[in-house]
Amino acid sequence: MQDATSARPPVIETRLSNGLTLLVREARGAPIATFWVWYRVGSRNEVPGTTGASHWVEHMLFKGTERFPKGVADKSIAGCGGVRNGMTWLDYTTYYETVPSDHFALAVAIEADRMANARFLEDEVASERGVVISEREGSENQPGYALYEEVTSAAYRLHSYGRPVVGFKHDLRTMTRDDLHGFYRRHYVPGNAVAIAIGDFDAASVQSLVEKEFGAIPAGEARRYEPPEEPPQQGERRVTVRRPGPLPLLSVAYHVPAADHPDTPSIWMLGAVLGAGRSSRLYLALVSAGLASSASAGSSETVDPHLFRLSVTARPDSDRARVEAVALETVEAVARDGIDHSELAKARRQFRAGHVFGTEGITNQARSIGSSAIAGDWRRADTYLDDLELVTAEDVRRACAKYLVERNRTVGWFIPEGESR
Repeated sequence: MQDATSARPPVIETRLSNGLTLLVREARGAPIATFWVWYRVGSRNEVPGTTGASHWVEHMLFKGTERFPKGVADKSIAGCGGVRNGMTWLDYTTYYETVPSDHFALAVAIEADRMANARFLEDEVASERGVVISEREGSENQPGYALYEEVTSAAYRLHSYGRPVVGFKHDLRTMTRDDLHGFYRRHYVPGNAVAIAIGDFDAASVQSLVEKEFGAIPAGEARRYEPPEEPPQQGERRVTVRRPGPLPLLSVAYHVPAADHPDTPSIWMLGAVLGAGRSSRLYLALVSAGLASSASAGSSETVDPHLFRLSVTARPDSDRARVEAVALETVEAVARDGIDHSELAKARRQFRAGHVFGTEGITNQARSIGSSAIAGDWRRADTYLDDLELVTAEDVRRACAKYLVERNRTVGWFIPEGESR
């Protein structure tokens, strides 16, 4: 299949002697470059009592080192017209700089120093404790997040995907500086990381630069906690959240396979058919019918089996039982009767357009490649449109009938206080 992504230069993969994986793509044209380092550590790898450690460590790694004291890296990147950031999720923590290509060496130096020399000063740990607790409390005040957390927790019995990325407040209050520093030292090693460079440069020069900055970092050994396998769900689970809020919210979560499972492309297509845009099944059944103001569906690219979610914002005057019944019947209709070829073609067009726009710049390209690398194979970022082309209407129906079933779902409602309907 030919599209805008097929004309891009290939990704060159190498591995340093200390275990660091390096992915490089030349992108000639605009004189910019981006450098990312992805670590295979997120809330998935946190043991009970240390929830939120990955996210808190990410914060600490912007506090500076001896080579780049606090604020120096920020000022240096901003001063050359670049941007930098970091983020933490279930399966990863990642950091990046996008800069003019003649400042690319600065970005590589900052990330190598971050991997090896973060300080975790006691006063900065104490200060950041308040920041992450404040983030936690801010999330708690959002009705959508409160429902998301309750549904996710109910859907999991053993796996750490059931715990929040931001962490539980008790853990954030009790973790120590040594807990955080030990977490950093166990996970921030070359063999647990993937570096990605895309930009206006010579690939061989970048490989030499990365070797120069990262090559002396000891290989170490990532000591990741690997969560237990989640047992199959044997029946519907239900949760209700009652608190102040503007509108009733419905969330339905079904267990689905990990990103590398053969059924995953069919599940992605199912998400588009059910919940992508105004012509999707859920939108027509709920929003167009006046029962809801929004409706969506879909899943994420994850290392382990995760959740396919239906999310509905009901209208304040709608009957909740009716909203839920229509949502579930919409799913059951796909499992029973399948979809037509026009729906399948529309879903393909939506994915194609989303992929082209979503990977238009080098920063977004690196993000797409990195998330696929963490989930199992970086090549999926460039080939997943081809995988979707192979999905048939029957594949979508079969995936719906296999995974989106009553025994495999958790249903949650957010109900504004004072509402009785």
